[in-house]
Amino acid sequence: MTHMTPDASRSERPGLADLGLALMALAAGSTDATAFLKLGMVFTSAMTGNTVLLCIAIGQGQLSAALQSFAAFASFMVGASLAALLCGRRPPPAVAAPSLVPLFVLEIACLAAFVAVWFALDRTRDGTTYGLIALSALAMGVQGVTARQINVPQVNTIVFTTTIINVVVSLVHGLVRAPRRVPFDTRRQIGILLVYAIGAVVAGLSIHREDGIYVWVPLLAVIAAFACCEAGRRPWRGRGDRGGTRRGTMPGAKR
Repeated sequence: MTHMTPDASRSERPGLADLGLALMALAAGSTDATAFLKLGMVFTSAMTGNTVLLCIAIGQGQLSAALQSFAAFASFMVGASLAALLCGRRPPPAVAAPSLVPLFVLEIACLAAFVAVWFALDRTRDGTTYGLIALSALAMGVQGVTARQINVPQVNTIVFTTTIINVVVSLVHGLVRAPRRVPFDTRRQIGILLVYAIGAVVAGLSIHREDGIYVWVPLLAVIAAFACCEAGRRPWRGRGDRGGTRRGTMPGAKR
């Protein structure tokens, strides 16, 4: 009989990095649902779906819909580019624990601006709609890079097609091969995917009830994710100089 070592057991427990990623996925699910239902059938996180919507609009000659999808796509790319520049200015993981503060601050600023514009300006005007789409997509572009920096293997917070394939393959192998057990990484992927779906459900329900909660969910979720990731870096910093922690990996991550 094979016994799991204490270190292996601890590595299969959700950590603060996992909680932070889950909160980011919640924000992304809520953002996509809000954008689709309130900003003209456009996605600001799921760029695969948004690209399809863009191409359909172009094919059908729907200029307004095409421009909205293009605004989301272009803003997402700008957000990811800005985040990449911020990452390039930080010390490499081999020198210092990766700081996610600039990335989270940028995303939170975009989401806070989204909330401010939502309540301050007339949302029936095209300019306001494009501004909201741009701010939401900017935030999600930054988030895509932030999730990569957290460095939890095969876990995304905004793109789930590959995740679903990984889950299916892992579940099939886990059922047909001995020992029949679902790996922790797969269970984590399933959990993140479910949280993304919960974010969309919460936004959809809130929009149906017209209670306004959906506007605040992404901002509050990302602030909470920021707090989790910063809390998780403290023990990382304390152990990094002693060589007890693998450099470049956030607490809760597992290579």
